[in-house]
Amino acid sequence: MSATRKCQSTDMVLVHKVFRRELGLLPAMMRAVEPGDSARAAAVAAHCHELTTALRHHHAAEAELLMPKLRRRARMDPTVEPRILRWHSTHLALLDELDGLLPVWDEAADPELGNLLADIVTELASEVADHLDAIEQVLLPLADQHITPAEWLQLGLRAAGWIPLTRMAVLLGALLEDATPQERQNLLGKVPGPARLLFRMVGREQYAREMRVLREGVLAAA
Repeated sequence: MSATRKCQSTDMVLVHKVFRRELGLLPAMMRAVEPGDSARAAAVAAHCHELTTALRHHHAAEAELLMPKLRRRARMDPTVEPRILRWHSTHLALLDELDGLLPVWDEAADPELGNLLADIVTELASEVADHLDAIEQVLLPLADQHITPAEWLQLGLRAAGWIPLTRMAVLLGALLEDATPQERQNLLGKVPGPARLLFRMVGREQYAREMRVLREGVLAAA
């Protein structure tokens, strides 16, 4: 494939940074909820649900639009794809557990249930981190060689298709939080002008406000 057709996979690295960071912080967020504080439990549960939804769609995009193309085009170790899909299956089982328990916890803010949820997220975070390492070490270099920019865009749209318009500018803040200057430039270069303006006017402050609430007393204790 010509070098001019290489995709920019740095945006997936930014998504991975969000999963690592937020899944890593989430157990402490859950344990920090005081018994009966249903308002904070609901905020943390909503944040968790947003992450679980993003992870489901991220995996679906990999399985539907990335793996089949790399299987056909790249010289890939035949053990890679089954290993990736086994991770997906493990993650989805844990996500199902979380999605079943979150609605109960966010109403009662029961600390025992909060601890159980935190334990599930801790296991999920570890499994996801191993998976993301493999994706970055094995699949993304192949994607840069064998996936066209148009195909990469399609994959990104599939992964992000669940995001409501009202959350897009906020979630851009999540992607930019740990971005290097080059990663930031690459990502913002793909964002339409009106969306960049909306982020500067509203999304950046809304994201910062939400994170202040969710992380109150969490980062200092970590």
